Amino acid sequence: MSSTTTPALRRVLNAAVVQFARHGYEGASLSRIAADAGIRKASLYSHVKSKDELFLAVFEDALEVEARFAHECFEAPEPTLPGLRYCESLLARYADSDHFRFLLRTSYIPPESLFHELQEGYEGYMQQLLMDFTAALRRHVGGGLADQDAEVMGHAYMGLVDSLHVALIYIGQERFEARLDALERLMNESIERLVAGARHD
Repeated sequence: MSSTTTPALRRVLNAAVVQFARHGYEGASLSRIAADAGIRKASLYSHVKSKDELFLAVFEDALEVEARFAHECFEAPEPTLPGLRYCESLLARYADSDHFRFLLRTSYIPPESLFHELQEGYEGYMQQLLMDFTAALRRHVGGGLADQDAEVMGHAYMGLVDSLHVALIYIGQERFEARLDALERLMNESIERLVAGARHD
């Protein structure tokens, strides 16, 4: 979408993500979105045909923004464990990024009418995280990592990421940090065994 987004539509998307992140699909007002974008509500329909279309456009935008952010986390050199930088970034990202709050809340609490489109988009985002983690794991362990070990570690990591995402939405900072500490310990022990096995082979 970014290659064809006009400045006016960009203002609409930026206003809409704030409203949808705060109030959800039902609570967000198109009149408020239009006012925040500096246009009349009637003019909003020159950019999108309906609230559903606007919501999906914001979702697509959020997927792009957050997939790029996550990819940069995985590409940066990891001082300790592969994938840990992304996990450690989540609490601040949830506080600071309307796109990330919108993405998580929408994916876990989707409007029923858009359920399938939203789930498909979120699964694509999670699949990209899995691919980025697996690449980071292979760089960390080096040669000798079996495909089966990489697959098992990847799915274990994604289960932990999913747990952290849920913690952000439902249970707050303290329990999020407890889960993150557990993640770091479990991943460290598991990856140490993989590294030892790769060296032994």
